[in-house]
Amino acid sequence: MTDMNRKEQIILPSPSTLTSGRLRLTVDPACGGKLRSLVSLRSGQEFFYQDRRQAFDGRRGYSFHDIGGWDECFPTVAACRGRTPAGYDYDYADHGLLWQDAWEVRETGGALDITCDVAPLGCSFTRRCAFESDDTLRLDYRIGNHGDKPVPFVYSAHPLLAANEQTQVVFPKGMTRAFNYVAADNFGLANGEWFDLPGPNPAGLTGPFRSARRTFIKLFSDRLAAGRCAVEYPDRGERLVLTFDTQALPYVGFLAQQGYDGLGDGHFANEILLAFEPTTGIGDDIPTCERTGTVNVLQPGAERRFWIRLGIEDM
Repeated sequence: MTDMNRKEQIILPSPSTLTSGRLRLTVDPACGGKLRSLVSLRSGQEFFYQDRRQAFDGRRGYSFHDIGGWDECFPTVAACRGRTPAGYDYDYADHGLLWQDAWEVRETGGALDITCDVAPLGCSFTRRCAFESDDTLRLDYRIGNHGDKPVPFVYSAHPLLAANEQTQVVFPKGMTRAFNYVAADNFGLANGEWFDLPGPNPAGLTGPFRSARRTFIKLFSDRLAAGRCAVEYPDRGERLVLTFDTQALPYVGFLAQQGYDGLGDGHFANEILLAFEPTTGIGDDIPTCERTGTVNVLQPGAERRFWIRLGIEDM
């Protein structure tokens, strides 16, 4: 990992841009450190879903703020509270504690270091964004516990990826079964159970995707030997490839929402939402991770470091 302690210039929390020979990344520290946009300079493809709503009220919860782009979820994805078997108490809000606040940004030699102070937990969360090459963005992470209490947690990257009816996805090699965290409508799967891939509705998982299906599913891989998955855009001749550090992030979540109107206001009735989410656990909350044997605890004075890469390939 690149050193994050070099002399830096502090930037005000307004959108910042990094550009390579092939990609343009826009980061919005004022909106929870969001990676707002990743665009191919060759094809014009925007790889992140863009929330088209005109007004937001984040006080009502995560789904009522701008959900587009790439957010970070720590110390949970789904709201949860309880006590771990080791006796560590937790009470965490929906989608964690990182998306509500502005982050601090420092520019260092062509990279952006973006930090959020997670004061309620005595933790800090830092993500470095830098282009490794013209077609590869590398994200380096550091989560530190500077407090005096253990912190039970789930970390998950939380991108929403652009999709249309030509888009297809490629699951990690060797992924033969999945844990159904939650599914709606015609998937015919029990929540909280494992199933063999490709499952009862294969097109609903790999494409082609259709907003008319009115379905939703969030699933998780088993432990992965190699972290590599992809979203393909045949109409643009490109694919977005995610690779990630399976020593720290041994699982990946996958979300496919096809015209499912979860908020009941009609906004998402014509939308296709996809996500691959490298993560520390099987489940979006600590109780589920306890049941799947994948809960994590960050001890006082400890830190976790890991990386995720986003690469663009021609098809």
